[in-house]
Amino acid sequence: METIQIRLTANNAEDLIMRITAELHKRGFSIKTLFFESLTADMASIGVTVVGESSKQAQILRQLSRLYDIQSADLIAC
Repeated sequence: METIQIRLTANNAEDLIMRITAELHKRGFSIKTLFFESLTADMASIGVTVVGESSKQAQILRQLSRLYDIQSADLIAC
């Protein structure tokens, strides 16, 4: 298991955090920290530190990018 940091830029929707956490849980990642910041009324920046298999990093980025409110999903070097 490895610690992975993910940075997301997304549309600021009511159920955004719920959908992100559900996707991470479904893929077997445990959330250590979650940071949410509203950039504007319509945009948000989210930082998530998770623990999971490093072999699934690319998969979780693709899955998070497919959520309709997500503008970008990137790994942050630890």
